[in-house]
Amino acid sequence: MLSGENIAGVVIEDLALDGNRAENDLLDGNYAGCIWLQDCKDVKIRKVIARNYHGDGISWQVCHDVLVEDCHSHDHQGLGFHPGSGSQRSIIRSNRSERNQIGIFFCWGVRFGLAEDNTILDVRESGISIGHRDTDNLIRRNSIAKSGKVGILFRNESEAFGPHRNRCEHNRIVDSGPDDGIGIDVRGQTESVTLAQNEVREPRKPMSRIGIRIGPKTRDITLANNQIAGYMVDVSDLRSQG
Repeated sequence: MLSGENIAGVVIEDLALDGNRAENDLLDGNYAGCIWLQDCKDVKIRKVIARNYHGDGISWQVCHDVLVEDCHSHDHQGLGFHPGSGSQRSIIRSNRSERNQIGIFFCWGVRFGLAEDNTILDVRESGISIGHRDTDNLIRRNSIAKSGKVGILFRNESEAFGPHRNRCEHNRIVDSGPDDGIGIDVRGQTESVTLAQNEVREPRKPMSRIGIRIGPKTRDITLANNQIAGYMVDVSDLRSQG
């Protein structure tokens, strides 16, 4: 609906963008969205309502120094916020993502980013998903509730392409997934990740749910002072079985 390519020094604010999802074909978030940017830098997106799109809400690809702040992205077929394709130094702050496929999706090669003080509710898959060469990011003070599968997901990547050297701290993760849901799931050959002082809680019955799961091929995963309650297993560390 609003697109920009090869632009710099732009502010987008105080807009409401309605995607009219029911009347439009599905468009991949790598190429479209309520807001879609490609090869841009120094862009600020503030106080935007992006809603009801048959694709992603706000997506930026190969864009550096993008600030997304105080936005509400909701009821999309795709992703709420989509920093992608080598974007550097993104700041995603004080936003709301509701009833999307994934709340915040770190795509490929997203580095030195910050996601803080966001509220993510009722997504169908993961509250926050981070994976392919997404390194050196900080994820802190986010509130994630009622995710369809996982609160925070480190995707299943090889050692060469893993989400290494990321830090998750002071997040609140509640009510994640079905009977076998997971609060934080660290998969693949992920290395050098710190999970510190997160509150991971399950207010429903424990069933087969896990607070934090550490995959068998991960390395150097540090857990520090996390508060975990209500799960069948607080921490499942599979590294001894790998």
